[in-house]
Amino acid sequence: MLSILLFALLSHVHATDLHSWGIFDNNFGEWSEVIERDVCIVGGGASGVHAAVSLVDLNKTVVVVERNNRLGGDTHTYIHPETNSLVDIGVVIFQPLSVVYDFFEKLNLPLLNMSAVQWNVPGQPANTSQPAAMFATLRADVDFRDGTDILLQTDTSDAVTDAFQRMSDILSQYDYILHGYDLPDPVPEDLYMPYGAFIEKYNLTAAFRTIYQISQGMGDLLHVPTIYAVKYFNTGDIRALTDGYLTHAHGNNSEIYSRAGDYISYDNVLLESIVVSSNRRKNLTTEGSRAELLVSTRDEGLKLLSCTQVVLAVPPELSNLAGWDLTDQEQEVFSRYIAANGYWTGLVKNVGLNQTLTSWNAAAGTPFNIPVLPALYDLSPVGTIDDVWWIKFGANNPTLTLDQVKSYVEREIHTIQRAQNATLTKPEWLIFESHSPFHLQVAPEDIKGGFFKRLTALQGGLGGSMFYTGAAFHTQYSSLLWRFNREVLIPKMMEYW
Repeated sequence: MLSILLFALLSHVHATDLHSWGIFDNNFGEWSEVIERDVCIVGGGASGVHAAVSLVDLNKTVVVVERNNRLGGDTHTYIHPETNSLVDIGVVIFQPLSVVYDFFEKLNLPLLNMSAVQWNVPGQPANTSQPAAMFATLRADVDFRDGTDILLQTDTSDAVTDAFQRMSDILSQYDYILHGYDLPDPVPEDLYMPYGAFIEKYNLTAAFRTIYQISQGMGDLLHVPTIYAVKYFNTGDIRALTDGYLTHAHGNNSEIYSRAGDYISYDNVLLESIVVSSNRRKNLTTEGSRAELLVSTRDEGLKLLSCTQVVLAVPPELSNLAGWDLTDQEQEVFSRYIAANGYWTGLVKNVGLNQTLTSWNAAAGTPFNIPVLPALYDLSPVGTIDDVWWIKFGANNPTLTLDQVKSYVEREIHTIQRAQNATLTKPEWLIFESHSPFHLQVAPEDIKGGFFKRLTALQGGLGGSMFYTGAAFHTQYSSLLWRFNREVLIPKMMEYW
């Protein structure tokens, strides 16, 4: 009798172990709808939306899953309630690449080359018919820790020009970094050394202040591995400094994504929705070789997505992928990411300072007088709206809360007000957005050890059903991400059609 009872107990334990008791099992058949598409895209930011539009053009059916209540990711546009004036506070500029011209043309949007029109004279009022990003101001360099004026040691214009020319020549050896992470083996040391060492090695110091000003959000730029820095400020930026960056002609980059939503149809967009579980290697309810994603939606409960291919277009942090049936390769690669830096942007009013002057944060005693983070990069008037100011705040890690960032910002504004003998005010927040973590990174030893070879090898995994795009697979730059989709992602997906 004892042996029979023991056998029954062991049989029960074994049967229990075989059953995963996962989210799919617990909610089997409880979804409100099964949505079948050729491609399911997880993430409705710059990469995911562009990929969706590109796939629709190739006669593929798509569905986009986005956790926020809007498409566009880090692209945010403020609309002033009284004047309807527009201010882009997230993505503002684009490199003059053919993919940018093509995307704007497809969506019938006005595109402006910022060097093709006359800017206001610094010290004079803004031209309100132009995007707010084109407001030119006078400049003051101030240590935001105590309000003291900083006298920068400036290089001659010829020295700056020569430094950028040298940089362009050097980076031309590594042109492949502009198209993804398909790196040679072994990886050149230049690409994983600290960026400050790269700057010194090639005598590019005269160019660094301009690079730093454009590379806001990259945190401690002198110490990040060079590959991340030269992807974010690259030869395309050097050309754009002369030929001009592009922007939405009305200062409304968010319109890109509202138009794109119309293009792919909002019936194919699930906003305020997240993937809670995935079955990409077996099928529970549908026939054929199709991946399945269980999605929690805002108003309609669970939906089951059935797709031939999946595009992951969100930061592949393991915390973002809870519930996914990750492969061993995905688990190993994604676990190598470190939270790199934080970046927050917004607008405040009721500052009461000189609206023709931008105060740039320049610390005494640091290399190149770069600010000591966490801190504001600068305090700059919008110009097109009275007493409204841009907020661009950086940190070397993304762990600060929104309230902590606001507290830092308000203290630093008070420091500048005191330094300028202005009345202390309580700044009023009009819009405030987090872009953190701004750019996922891995350690230099991982770059040297072939991390990016393993990362790029994930494309087309699970029998040609799994693909990836976004900043982690290239860089935090819409122009280059759109080109990555065109040159790398879509052709790779087509290999399995």
